[in-house]
Amino acid sequence: MKEKRKREAIEVVERLPHVLVEDILQRLEIKPIVRFTCVSKQWNSTIKSRYFASRHLARVKSPNPDILLGGELVHESKPYPCLRTLGSHSGSLTDVNYIAKPSRRRLVVTGSCDGLVCIYDFKKVLYVFNPATRWCRFLPRAKIQKINCVRENLNCNSARAFLGFGKDTLTSNYKMVWLYNSFENLDGQTTCEVFDFATNTWRYVIGSRHRICDHDFKSHPVYTDGSLYWWTPQLNNKETKMICFDLHAEVFQRMEIPIDYVGPHRIIMCSLNNRLCVSAMKINGIQDMWSLKSDKVWEKTHSLDLSYTTFGEYSGVPLSLVAIFDKTRMLILWQSLEEKVLLLVEDTETQSGKHKVRSISPWFNKPSSWLVNLLIELVH
Repeated sequence: MKEKRKREAIEVVERLPHVLVEDILQRLEIKPIVRFTCVSKQWNSTIKSRYFASRHLARVKSPNPDILLGGELVHESKPYPCLRTLGSHSGSLTDVNYIAKPSRRRLVVTGSCDGLVCIYDFKKVLYVFNPATRWCRFLPRAKIQKINCVRENLNCNSARAFLGFGKDTLTSNYKMVWLYNSFENLDGQTTCEVFDFATNTWRYVIGSRHRICDHDFKSHPVYTDGSLYWWTPQLNNKETKMICFDLHAEVFQRMEIPIDYVGPHRIIMCSLNNRLCVSAMKINGIQDMWSLKSDKVWEKTHSLDLSYTTFGEYSGVPLSLVAIFDKTRMLILWQSLEEKVLLLVEDTETQSGKHKVRSISPWFNKPSSWLVNLLIELVH
């Protein structure tokens, strides 16, 4: 009886127009979609096509996407690197995805692009990973990784520049960009490598004329809307600036930011709702947040008054905006060289975009042994 029902169900599905089947599949969550790749060769081919992936991604995008956390789960005193999903509504951790770690070195995870991340170290490891499907693709090492191996053997300092990952929005091609300062320490000179997924090779492009910050956790490039962004070092106490790399034209451009001079440890940038955001912590505990609009004009979106909290009084380290739930609740990331803490800001008094923060608390329902020490990034 069971086999008969199964055959009848298959016959019904086979009589449906494939366009209708594809439309139904696009409305499902990722886990059942992965299981349906085993139904037939046609379904498998459809689900794995780039067109289906882009259509499904467009359907499932949410104003409050889940958050991808990278860190280590400690079991029997052994740390295991992994990625976990944090539900933006429930505040609970789900979906453990252990990261392949071919070496003993600490791994770094890029920001996500269409749900994909790049996982790497500075010398040997490099691959693309999809936490939802557990698909991964190991990639050839960049020139800078090979150079770092040689310099390590010669007891020389290695380049610590971080990898950028994003998408050319005109061609929908993904690209990895490794921008690093020249070893000769020449003023205003960088080297840039771009990975071509079509040919599976790295190639050089003309680098930026301006050196980049590469010394701390704020040196990670930020991707948004077809471009990657880096901070440039402050020179002679002048304003902090950034450089932008257009992933389609593959050219660099220096950009002004709407923030007066502050110390480099008080300024930060992030991506929120596919827009670049920059903010700085003032000495009075107030942090202004600016967003870059599609016409490349900066817009002041939020102002956090943290003077009533220990973050405003003692830290001086800017908070990175991760998600906005409503007018009185937002998710922020506080990080230093030693640790990262995900916090819920609530019970704020709001007036014309200004938030007087009354309550800040850790956002995990069950933090237990979970240690966040690699990455926090929105899953778009």
